[in-house]
Amino acid sequence: MEVNYHKILEMEERHKEELDTLKEEKENLQGLVSRQSYIIQELEKQLSKATNNNSVLQKQQLELMDTVHSLVSLCTKEGVLLKNAKREEDKPFRDCADVYQAGFNKSGVYTIYINNVSEPKKVFCNMEVTGGGWTVIQHREDGSLDFQKGWREYKMVRKKLQ
Repeated sequence: MEVNYHKILEMEERHKEELDTLKEEKENLQGLVSRQSYIIQELEKQLSKATNNNSVLQKQQLELMDTVHSLVSLCTKEGVLLKNAKREEDKPFRDCADVYQAGFNKSGVYTIYINNVSEPKKVFCNMEVTGGGWTVIQHREDGSLDFQKGWREYKMVRKKLQ
């Protein structure tokens, strides 16, 4: 009987050791779960902040895009040049089509350099009719001036004007 009693004591001792080991593992696992829960909570806080920041940035981006569109619209209405357009004086133009292609989209008086003419000429360019870029050579106010003249008649009128 004593042998059985020792065996039972040994079994109880092993059982107690195993139980202590399991308790220690349980405590370790509980600590690990607790640390992971804390980390998850911190990550959720950071995600919430990042989401809020992203929303603010998206709102600011939309406001900036609206502002840019408004500025582009305003510049287009006012005839302001975009796309690195040069000022009129920076480039010699042969005609109003050159002026238009350089980015000038507002009708007005521009200086052009006509082939075989030594002096530059100021001309009116119509930038709105049929795609723009039209050099206005004759301009009727009320229809009272007859432009149907022959070359001689034209030269005589021109001499009188000079």
